[in-house]
Amino acid sequence: MAQRKRIKYKPAENEDLSVAVVEALSKAKGRDITEEGCVLYDSINPDALDSMFREDGDEDTIKLELTTHDALVILWGNGKVTIEVQDFEEDPNYH
Repeated sequence: MAQRKRIKYKPAENEDLSVAVVEALSKAKGRDITEEGCVLYDSINPDALDSMFREDGDEDTIKLELTTHDALVILWGNGKVTIEVQDFEEDPNYH
């Protein structure tokens, strides 16, 4: 059984979260997914994503999971945001 590729990504201080998700997906897949027509707003509203994890929010933990581009993207936030991506492309049990 193939192992799912999993990476963790921490967005830069001023990086939009929607951009960070695309960067994390590219890192997990080992290629620039924007060249493949990756459009994040097909899966989630980028403005809503950015506002959910805004800096002036309280320190409650927020967790958001979404599946996009054959990967599971998990965002954790409680003052800082961590993005975890599990790439399913090489998993023969996925699809």
